[in-house]
Formats: sequence, structure tokens, C-alpha cells
Amino acid sequence: MHIVFDNLTSWQIPILKLLNYLKFKVFYLNIIVNSDLKKNAIADKLKKKNIFPLPIELEKKIPSETRFKLWNNDLDEIAYKKNMKLVPDETLKKYCKLFFEKDNNVKKLRLLLQDFFATWTSETGKLNLWAVLHPSKTVVYVSFKVRSFYMSNTNSNIIKIIIPLDILNFFAKRILRIFLSFFITTTNNNLSSEKKNSNNKDFKDFVKQEIAYIPHKGIFYGHPRLFEKSLYYSDNINSNFNKYNLLHLEYSDFSSPDENINWVCINAINVSKRKIFFKTLLFSLKALYLIRSWSTFLGWLLCIWQYSSYAKYFEIIKKFKNLKIALIDYDILCPKTLILALENNNIKTVATQERFFHAFYTSYANVFVDTYYTNSIYISNVIKKSKYYDIKNLIPIGQYRSDLLPFYKKQTAPREISEAKKSGKKILIALGYVSPENWFESYTEPVISWSAQIDFLEDIIKLSQNLENTFIALRYKTLNWTKNEYFKKTIDKIYQNKNIILCNNYEESFYSYKLCSHADLIIAKVTSLADECLVNEIPVLFHEYTHNMKVIFSSIPDYLSLELCAFDFEELYQKSKSILFSDSSKSNKIREEVKKLNNKIYSVSEKKNIKKKILIDLENQLIENKL
Repeated sequence: MHIVFDNLTSWQIPILKLLNYLKFKVFYLNIIVNSDLKKNAIADKLKKKNIFPLPIELEKKIPSETRFKLWNNDLDEIAYKKNMKLVPDETLKKYCKLFFEKDNNVKKLRLLLQDFFATWTSETGKLNLWAVLHPSKTVVYVSFKVRSFYMSNTNSNIIKIIIPLDILNFFAKRILRIFLSFFITTTNNNLSSEKKNSNNKDFKDFVKQEIAYIPHKGIFYGHPRLFEKSLYYSDNINSNFNKYNLLHLEYSDFSSPDENINWVCINAINVSKRKIFFKTLLFSLKALYLIRSWSTFLGWLLCIWQYSSYAKYFEIIKKFKNLKIALIDYDILCPKTLILALENNNIKTVATQERFFHAFYTSYANVFVDTYYTNSIYISNVIKKSKYYDIKNLIPIGQYRSDLLPFYKKQTAPREISEAKKSGKKILIALGYVSPENWFESYTEPVISWSAQIDFLEDIIKLSQNLENTFIALRYKTLNWTKNEYFKKTIDKIYQNKNIILCNNYEESFYSYKLCSHADLIIAKVTSLADECLVNEIPVLFHEYTHNMKVIFSSIPDYLSLELCAFDFEELYQKSKSILFSDSSKSNKIREEVKKLNNKIYSVSEKKNIKKKILIDLENQLIENKL
């Protein structure tokens, strides 16, 4: 028997120690405390007692057919089926009347509920993967969170013990807060409101704005800042879409990076807690008759939870009476309750497809907006047939950052690769995944664990030793993980090798694009930059294996061509060599495959000037009052 605790907090530690003392095999998935220092202290204490995180990283082999069950790509749509079971279509139609005054959009509400399942795929996937890998063991899952009732699983060897202490704590705090609010004076409320909104300038001055940009975690991508998310920014200072003319409504509590930006953290806007409470209470009472079983009770609870979030956003958005258009930053990550609140306030929503491969996902990537700029004609057709999208206006436009590659190609190569390029060496850019900073987080990771990282780095080092006249630049979104002593030996090998470099330039925006634009070959884990390179016919080989698995994203139907994948080092080496140094049939076959992709899944009427085309279309629709 394996006992697996979900989100571990300090008070649960004695329980784990007792179970361990009784000779049970005990694991945990996450440690939930305020700081990394405390997390490490707890992990180290438990380690001394032989209690570890679920050690997926240490498995010798993970069979390819088990990996995507209830993970990034739920091929069997088990999570969606769970959604359907909790709230059947006939029941959902009745909930629609409580969410919508006019438009009873069942599909939209289904996706809003599905968004709940999409927010915690990691724990579900890891637990089910462990159960598949250990079919002879009974896996006892212990959780003190109500959301664990919604966990989807198909493994008969999983037993769930769920004691939802968090919901009791939540309602106790909420009711107490509402009760106390009756005794708080209006003056105190006003002072609190002013203090709360001190970082938002005078947000009431923005209520006349007609267009809002809804950024996800600020207007910069990555930490450190890799680039500004400027897709919807016009350089024309008189344009409605100029950075300093747009209203920014931020929902992740990120502060403004520039005091001249019209910036509002919407969670800091004061709304009546009593009003939200009583609206939610009324909703729950009106829907009580829909409870017929334990499953429909969970569905009722989920709808209440989503309605409460929606009701708060609705009251906030209602304050911006002149708002007509909302530009959504990250299509699948923007809360659906916020998007629904925008649309129910008669505000048109616009988004652009952020990642090409999300269109092939099931269960965990879904979008509903009015206008959606897609990556290709093929993707638009996929979306039209998909149950995970509800779009009124699909516009195939291309992958908007792909324009950067030909732009930087015309400029001088980055300093880190310029000397090698001048000397006639082939340039190979390797794009890797960032690993967790802590060992206990690495243990539970199937793809980005420390062991998987070492495996990738050693492969790239071997390539640098075997590929003649080739210079390799390794590039990551961040290098924080490299500070760990675990990686020192491997990192030292890189520093001692004249044919390879670990890029550490994070000051220049779009530096990864600058590197890739001058590459003869890209070796990458699946990432949007790899797709953008392929659009520009820069050869890409996908590193589709780790120390204990083969076939990662290539199991997604209709996405990756196997010709562009490598499933072991020998295949990676041979394909790299053929692309870089010969006109062999293998090289030609790979290049032909890249052209096929451009003629099929990446195809649009015109690939250039994508940002410009989006802004022109938005301006035209604004003039024609279509938005």
C-alpha cells in the first residue's frame, strides 16, 4: 500500500510520521507553506524519516501509453466526462438561466466549468500515473481539500480519503467577514478602499475608457523579463490601441511597470462583500432543486464556486460603463469567470492564439471569446469542430511572434554566437525546459525533473563533442535552477567545452528569437518558439525523450511529425548530422516535412506583418462598430 498526501501543510506532518512509524509507505505531492526556506526545512525533516515526495523521477521506465492519461493532453477526455457527469446537459441548461439574463449559452457555461478542471491537472495526472506504474499496489490518496472530490481517475487501485477542512474554514471566515461588515462604518470602508487602490492611481478616472487590455501576470513575459507583451500596442500615439491610451485591467495583482500606463488591479477595486455573498446565496438556493445525488451535489457546489467568482467580476466590470472591447492577453489562462463577466456586461472580447499545440489538447485548454485570431487556417478548422472552443469570429492570422525571426535574421548575430558564425561554424540552438529549484519538487515531475534535465544536457554536450565544425548555444527561460549543486558537474563540462555555451543574456528582449534567427538547426523540447521557427522553415528536431520515457508530446494526434522527432541520442545525432552537413535523402526528407507542415497545419494566406494585420483589423472593426 502507498499512502499519498496531496497538499502537505505543517499540521499534517505528525500524521505522516505516525503512518511511517506504523510501517506504511508514505509519500506527498506538494508542500504548501509561505516560503521556500520553510518548504526545504519540512522536506529535509521528512527525508530523515524516510518520507519522500512521490518519486516519479526515479522510475526506471514510464511507458508511453500511460503518460498523457489525465495529464497535459487528456486523450480519453476523462476530465471532460467528469464535468458531464457532475452537471449533465439538461441540468446545465437550468444553471444557464441563473448565469445568463438573455443568452442561454450551454457550451460557454460548460467551458467555464471545464476551466476548473484545467487549473489542477498536475496533481491528478501524477497520482494516476503512479497508480498505473504500480498496478499491484493500492494507492490511498489523502486530501483535506474539497477540490479533491473532483479528481478524475480511471484506476481501480486508487482509494480516496477526502476530509474537506478547507471548505469549513472558507465558509467560517466568509460568514464572519460578512457578519463583521455590518458593524464597520462607511467611513472605514472608504478609507480601506482608498488604501486598497493606492497603486491604481484614481481608477474612477478610467471608467470612460472604451478599450481595455487584460494582461496575465503583467505586461512582461517571464521572470526575468524576456520581452514585453506588446501584441495589441500601436506605435501611433493617437491610436486607441497605443500603450498609453489603453486601459489595463490586471487580475493577477501585478503592479504597473510604468506610472504613465492606465493601470487598474481589478481585485483591489472595492465591491460589496455582502452583495456578492447574498447573490451567491440566492443562486445556491434557486439551484437546490437540481441536487439529485452526490455527483449532482458536487456539480451544484462547483457552480456556486464559479458563480461567486463571476458575480464579483461582474460587479467590478459594471463600474466601467463605457467599456466596449476587452483584449485578452493569454487565451487559455484568463479566468473564464472574468471573460463571462465582460461578455454579460455587453463588452466584446478579443484574443489571439498563444500556443499552436493547445488547439490539439482535450480537456485542459479551452477558449470562449467573440473574436479569436488563430495560428493557421488548419487550426481554425480544428477549432470549429472542437467542443473546447466557443468562438463567434475566427480569423486565421498566423503565429504572431514568428515575424521576429526574419526581422532579427537581417541583423547582426548575437555576440554569443557571432564569432562562431564568422568562422564558418554551423549554429545549433538547444531550447530546454526549466527545472524546479528544489529537489522535492523535482521528484514528482515526469518531464522537467533534475534527472531529465541532466539527460538533456548530457545529450547536448555529446553532440558538441561529435558534431564537427558546430557551435551549440543552450537557451532557457531562466537559469535559476543551475545554481543548485546537483547540476555543478554537468554545468562545468559546458564551461570547459569551447564548442558549447549556456546563454545567460536576459537583458535583451526577445534574445531567444535573436539566437534562433541565425540558427542552422534548432533542437527543442516542445515550445511555441519551435513552431515559430518551423513556420520560417528553420529546421527543428524535437527532443522527445528523457532518462525514463520516450514519446512526450508526439503522442498528441495530428501535431508533431515523427520525422522531426528524436527518441534517443543516436537518432538525435544522426538527424542533426544529416541536416547540418549533407544533402542526403534523410536531410531532404526532413526539410520536405517542414515544407509540408507549412503547406498544411501552419498555412495562412500571408505570414508576414501579423501584428500589423491584427491592429488594422481591430481598428476597422472599431470603425465599423462590429466590436
